[in-house]
Amino acid sequence: MSCQRITQFLAVLTAALLSTFACDTKKAPGTTADEVVAVVNMKEIRGREFQKEYSSFKKRIKLGDANNEELEKKIRNGVMDTMIQRRLIKEEAEKAGITITPKMEEDAVAALLNGLPPTSMKGILEKQGQTYDEWKESVAHNLLMEKLLAIKISKMVSVTDDEVRKYYDEHPDEFKKPARARVLNILTDNADDAEKIRGSLANGADFSEMAKKYSKSPEAEQGGDLGMTEEGQMPKELDEVIFKLKENETSKVIKSAYGFQIIRVTKTEKAGITPFQDAKEKIHNRMFQERLEKRFSEWLQELRRNAKVTVYTDKLYRL
Repeated sequence: MSCQRITQFLAVLTAALLSTFACDTKKAPGTTADEVVAVVNMKEIRGREFQKEYSSFKKRIKLGDANNEELEKKIRNGVMDTMIQRRLIKEEAEKAGITITPKMEEDAVAALLNGLPPTSMKGILEKQGQTYDEWKESVAHNLLMEKLLAIKISKMVSVTDDEVRKYYDEHPDEFKKPARARVLNILTDNADDAEKIRGSLANGADFSEMAKKYSKSPEAEQGGDLGMTEEGQMPKELDEVIFKLKENETSKVIKSAYGFQIIRVTKTEKAGITPFQDAKEKIHNRMFQERLEKRFSEWLQELRRNAKVTVYTDKLYRL
């Protein structure tokens, strides 16, 4: 599961858990940043830790001070529940001997940045109400999640060949393939230029070279190559022409919303059904992913039920 997918999954899961889990609560007077606001399996969470998470959360969702007391309590409870969940996950990872080294974190951060300078990412994160260090912490947490899923949870999940075949047979519409064609394109501003180019092509000129020399379209440098396109993707006036052409056949000049175009089709694929052998890996992976997420959710709930958690709600609300 990718870091991005885990982040999305945990966001949805946390919302679900908030409506399911209830902590043991204790009333206590007064609160300072040094005081304990919760205990998770004998490990303390102090006020300053909660304040940091709560402040970060409010910035991310662009929420000012809540005027509604009940809403404020729900938000604080939600942030605390997320912190508890992270603590429990970290504990389980430690039990399983899973660690994230600085090098692993650096590699993951570099992959996510994908060449973007850290200063630029800092600016993007700032607009989202998150610091660069907070983002890096979330990357490390997601890495921990990936390893935990791979080592612990994935062993609890399986998909048989019969189940994959059954899914394929019961969902035929999902495996319909539209007609496809590889298209080369030349675009001009006026009909006269297009007709002259069309004449040169009819006399044996190389389509790609003519596209590089005369086409006004963005893909001109690639010889006008638009790649493979599915029937129905292009504007109607082009689509109707493309899927009537045979391989290596060139169209007449077509007036379109973009100007005047000449199309050549270099490859065609008929509409049909994706064979089971070609579809089975994708089906298996999707079914496995769905079951993995479901099992992970169940496992987290089991983990939460078996944990000893105490939250001092009065202190939490007074921070």
